Amino acid sequence: MKLKQTNAMFMVLALILALVFLQSEAGNYCPLENINSIPGCFDALKAASGNDTRRLTRDCCRAVFSVNSDTCYLLLFPGKAYPIKMFRNICLNVN
Repeated sequence: MKLKQTNAMFMVLALILALVFLQSEAGNYCPLENINSIPGCFDALKAASGNDTRRLTRDCCRAVFSVNSDTCYLLLFPGKAYPIKMFRNICLNVN
C-alpha cells in the first residue's frame, strides 16, 4: 500500500508542476496591433518561423521591433508560440 501512495503522490506532484509551468507561459503573448497593421506581415512571420524569409519586408520588421517587451511570445499557430527575440534576430539577418 505504501508504494501505491508514493506513486499517487508523484502523479499529483507532476500534474501540479505541469499546470504551474503551462499557466505561467500562457499569458505572456505579444500584442499584435502593429504586426496586424502591416498587410501580409503575420503570414510572413509564420513563413519565417519555418526558415522562409522571402516575404519579410522592412515595414514588417519595424513592426516586430516596435513590440515593447523582450520576453513575450508571438503566437503564430495554435499551441505554438515563438519568442519575439527570434523574429528580431531573423529581421537583423534579412534586412
